[in-house]
Amino acid sequence: MILTDKKIRELAENEQLIAPFCEEHLQSESYDVTIGTEITVMKKEIRCLDISEQGGIDGIYNHIDISGDGYTISPKEYVLVSLGETIKVPNNLTVHLRPKTRYTRLGLIVSDQHCNSTYTGHLRIGLFNATEYPIRIHTGFAIAQLVFEELDGVPSSEKLYENKKNAHYQNENGAFRGAKFDDVFLDAIWDKILD
Repeated sequence: MILTDKKIRELAENEQLIAPFCEEHLQSESYDVTIGTEITVMKKEIRCLDISEQGGIDGIYNHIDISGDGYTISPKEYVLVSLGETIKVPNNLTVHLRPKTRYTRLGLIVSDQHCNSTYTGHLRIGLFNATEYPIRIHTGFAIAQLVFEELDGVPSSEKLYENKKNAHYQNENGAFRGAKFDDVFLDAIWDKILD
């Protein structure tokens, strides 16, 4: 069941579902989230990224404060944008981040994202400029929408995101965390390579 504005408002006010909460961003069955003050861009270098080598992945990011003049996304450029809100998902909900129609029609593609129950943090979302035009973005603009869906029960304790050892993005409120591949994932890759 998708939550409506009444339940979203109640959870925001009583359980910090969204902070800061802004009534103007609340829609009938979603909540608009905004561009925060920082983006992360990939370094412009030509090399192969090997997903079995975490060190090489960790070194590809540059962080830029856009709180002043915004940022111009070049044609065919992909950036990660911090949101202006944090979310705290209860154990009986899941959250889907979806694009807003205006950006799809402009050619600025917002990555879909899924948040498991008990996720808490400051989301970073992908933006891809699919056009031949540079597109300037600014802090505070509504960029995507959150849709909250009620689960048919509460997941097993060991499966809750907050309890998982590889919950890489849990409580990501400060320093940026790039793409993380946990040891189990990397071991599986190496097993396939060595077979």
